[in-house]
Amino acid sequence: MKKGSIAAAFVAASLCFGPAAFSQQATASSATTAQQQAGQKFTDDELKSFLAANTKATEIQKEAREAVIAAIENESLTMDRFNELVKAHQQDKLKEVAEGPEEISSFSKAAQAVALIQPDKRGKIEKAIKDEGLTQEKYDALLQAYEKDKAVQERISRIVHANK
Repeated sequence: MKKGSIAAAFVAASLCFGPAAFSQQATASSATTAQQQAGQKFTDDELKSFLAANTKATEIQKEAREAVIAAIENESLTMDRFNELVKAHQQDKLKEVAEGPEEISSFSKAAQAVALIQPDKRGKIEKAIKDEGLTQEKYDALLQAYEKDKAVQERISRIVHANK
């Protein structure tokens, strides 16, 4: 298995297990756009759309996380062991660290399955954002504003509490 595929699988696994509730990463151009829009005032409708999109994105992330775990466990590996093997592979020490050819085969199959999950997750999240009437750039701007602007955080909190 190619080193790049393993690295992609490792990135996918780490993204699925990362602490962030928000799933999309801005591209270089959309990051610039997001920074320019961060200071903008957002309408309540935009904030509600952001909340709905993010709720869907969080659920998609949860499903992807479960799929990653299942893909790894289907090959009789644990997440810890899978990650150990990823690191060994990156250091060209997989044969020394793996318990034998069977484990290398299981690792390779799991890594391939994990690598397929990330693009699917990304596509579903992009669709969820679009379905809520937002562009990726607007979502990224809202996300950045939420992360950095207490006023936006308070407005979103009010919207959440008003909908309970």
